[in-house]
Amino acid sequence: MKLVFLGSASCYPTPTRGVSCTALQLDNGEVWIFDCGEGSQIQIQKSCIKPGKITRIFITHLHGDHLFGLPGLLCTMGNGQDPEKSQNNVVHLYGPLGLRKYVTTSLSLSRSPLIYKIIIHEMIPRPDQFPDDWKNWDFDHELTDLSLPQEKSHSRVSFDEDKGCWPLLQEAGFTVVAAALRHRIPSYGFVITEKSSPGRLNTEKLEEIGIRPGPIYGKLKARQKVTLDSGDVLEPDEYLGPAVPGRSVAILGDTCDSSELAKCLKDLDVLVHEATMENKMREKCVEFGHSTPAMAAEVAHSVRAETLILFHVSPRYRPVSSCDETNKHESADILLSEAVAHLREINNTRTNALIAEDFTEFSIPRHNHKT
Repeated sequence: MKLVFLGSASCYPTPTRGVSCTALQLDNGEVWIFDCGEGSQIQIQKSCIKPGKITRIFITHLHGDHLFGLPGLLCTMGNGQDPEKSQNNVVHLYGPLGLRKYVTTSLSLSRSPLIYKIIIHEMIPRPDQFPDDWKNWDFDHELTDLSLPQEKSHSRVSFDEDKGCWPLLQEAGFTVVAAALRHRIPSYGFVITEKSSPGRLNTEKLEEIGIRPGPIYGKLKARQKVTLDSGDVLEPDEYLGPAVPGRSVAILGDTCDSSELAKCLKDLDVLVHEATMENKMREKCVEFGHSTPAMAAEVAHSVRAETLILFHVSPRYRPVSSCDETNKHESADILLSEAVAHLREINNTRTNALIAEDFTEFSIPRHNHKT
């Protein structure tokens, strides 16, 4: 599993940073995209990501720097594919209420057909997620009399009070939920959790009772009871070690308060959290619904993240790679330094911090078997 940062800037793209777009490449080559700011399809073409491998797209919120690139990417994803075969392909889109109207209106007005099917899943915000001035914009997020011929179906997902999140996906070895973030409009963080895998099979113990490698091993590994010709029953738990936890990643949208994330999980492998401006600008950050490095570090500490990756950097900060020692103070290195310093202040020795630049790749290895 690997994260590829295609756009790491906030607000607008610059010559050195694209706006929000992050790819999660699964072990089987499948790609999930998180946010899709303008120019994302160009960033994808410069990266190791193949558009034809994208099967799911998650939009954290409806600000332009997170979704203005979506219609173009949806059109590009069909290029070079066999139209006959592609009709059986389905791409899932997830995002706040209004995403379906945005996609449908954009593609319909531009007469842009897709050669594959799409399914749009919209999250219904809770009343407390709307800002006080929400009704000042006389606009309906509901889609009424417009639809796409390429849309296979659509769904609505409500907040689950018991789970404290929006449950979005539970298949293909993964669970995905969304947590509420505090921003100027409804915003979400997506938590991707890989299902645990069976523990190590104790082949030595099996061989001691005369069971050689073969189909029985596979059945026990799949946690199935096995009845031998002698009538003896082999219980999987007697021959399997502890289950291996799956990997977990949280990719967040814009936020000045991510505290609800801790209600969804603990012990994250990777937390991808915005750090738009440095700590001394905290008041301005919060005013516009954003976070500082210290705020991101606090969230990483609360969810026991092993790795904190900062992104969504203000254009005022140049990429670290473009600066030397003489102008390093102008770079995003200050954001990373502040996050590291805050983790040290709160005695967090668990979390490793780094900052993403465009095309940064971060591999997430599988957990080891425990003996």
